[in-house]
Amino acid sequence: MLTYLHLKNFKCFEALSLPLAPLTVLTGFNRAGKSTSLQTLLLPAQMLRAGGRSLELSLNGALARLGTPGQVLRVRSPEEILKGGTQSETLSLGIESDEAKLLWHFQTENHNERRFLKIHTIDLYSSAGKETHSNIKAVNELLPIEGNIPTSVRRLVTQLRKTIFLSAMRLGTAEVFPSPENPELTYADVGLQGEFAPWWFLQSDSADIDPKRYHPSTTHSDLRLQLNAWASTLFPEAEVNVQPILQTSLTRLELRIGNTEWCRPANIGYGLTYAFPILVAGLLAEPEQILMIDSPEAHLHPMGQSQIGRFLAKMAAAGVQIMLETHSDHVLNGIRLALRDGVIAPEQTQIHFFTPSKSAPVISPQVDKQGNLSEWPVGFFDQSEKDLAILAGWV
Repeated sequence: MLTYLHLKNFKCFEALSLPLAPLTVLTGFNRAGKSTSLQTLLLPAQMLRAGGRSLELSLNGALARLGTPGQVLRVRSPEEILKGGTQSETLSLGIESDEAKLLWHFQTENHNERRFLKIHTIDLYSSAGKETHSNIKAVNELLPIEGNIPTSVRRLVTQLRKTIFLSAMRLGTAEVFPSPENPELTYADVGLQGEFAPWWFLQSDSADIDPKRYHPSTTHSDLRLQLNAWASTLFPEAEVNVQPILQTSLTRLELRIGNTEWCRPANIGYGLTYAFPILVAGLLAEPEQILMIDSPEAHLHPMGQSQIGRFLAKMAAAGVQIMLETHSDHVLNGIRLALRDGVIAPEQTQIHFFTPSKSAPVISPQVDKQGNLSEWPVGFFDQSEKDLAILAGWV
């Protein structure tokens, strides 16, 4: 399981080493670096999943679209410019576990009038020591099936390559969904917009689910029953069904509330369809597989937001490595309640608050088994109290 992500000269950060846990929550101000932290993993995952036949780091692909090198390389501050020196043309991204560490170092280049980032060196750290690879022929030298690299580093590469990322922009009220066409399909990858979640549900609806992921009210083992049990905590009596569309590779999603007729998603609303791929990915993901979710709270009622926080805490405690980017105090409180109830342990939980401050860009409150936080920085889910104080005439 990943324990740190590392970055240097990437967007707003000169350097950052961010601790990770089975459940890592990223929150804070806009444009403070939350998404940048997620992209530290998404870019190399994208590079590895593309096949790794070249030395290029594509900034625009299936998992992330970041533009040009000039838009991702950190821009020096006016103070730094006054001190002299040149703008950095190198960028480093890396991951670390208890057993190994892997750092990619990239440089900008011009190639046929097209700018891109190219691997310059790769540093590998394991129990055998540090290795620096400088004449790499292709990224796939570090893939599990190729190259002579330590087993612990191979495990890191494999875990990163299997990353699942669900963006904040999901397919809302679509009725028909595609099937994945990639022959090297990543298990449980529901797609950037959740577009493959119905296909995974159809393929795996009778698959046995790890008992550690069971809804507390059930003893059933298959995906369909578990997913509908968890869905009903978000929307009472909610149920999901998927039908294949004959003679096509498409599937049709059906929803209902209570013992009623099955409805099109457009007649139920965005909340359940936005939550559906989260439930599918969380229940199906392999142990230690990385699941990254941007805004799990999207379109959910406050009760549903709290419950999705609890669901994700349980999936993380069961072995999935989950990273969330959220602005929801309800999601946070659902996780805190899960801590209080013993669903997840404090050492399995990490919270990072991203601020505009250059001296303290990331504050990481500690959380105990009662769900209490060690500190509550200014701007950290305190807006409701501020607004209520004004309404009450206290300020």
